[in-house]
Amino acid sequence: MDSDNGMALGWILGVVGGLGSIGVTAWVVFVIVDGFRRRQQLRLSAEFQTRLLERIGSAREFGEFLGTESGARFLESISVDRNATQTGIVRAVQSGIVSLVMGFAIFMLARGKAYEEGLLIVATISAALGVGLLIASAVSYRLSKRMGLFDRGHAMSDKANQS
Repeated sequence: MDSDNGMALGWILGVVGGLGSIGVTAWVVFVIVDGFRRRQQLRLSAEFQTRLLERIGSAREFGEFLGTESGARFLESISVDRNATQTGIVRAVQSGIVSLVMGFAIFMLARGKAYEEGLLIVATISAALGVGLLIASAVSYRLSKRMGLFDRGHAMSDKANQS
């Protein structure tokens, strides 16, 4: 019975380790590609903004430009993307809930199985990851709200809609 339990535990940890390695590799590739994409977007945006500011000769012309619809779009394009903050928090909450539920499901599945020890390890890691993500998203939400990232985003979109 002990050799069967050890074999089952080794198999489970091998599968989880293999899938984890594939997941981490895919995530690293995504982060690198996304970083290059964002860098290129920032470079193009900065180049466009620099050319636009060079065309405006005085503060008066700049003030007149900002009063137009194009000026409002320009200001919006150079402002911080406030929706990214909200999207990140929502994704963290979603991932946390999925990880936590998966951890609890594995805990239930592990009861009485020959390879219970291995499943309990996987369940504990999954549940802890879920709790960590939920805590991180709650802290991010509070910090973002304290910094006014949500309020300013709504106020700016309300002003744009009134124009």
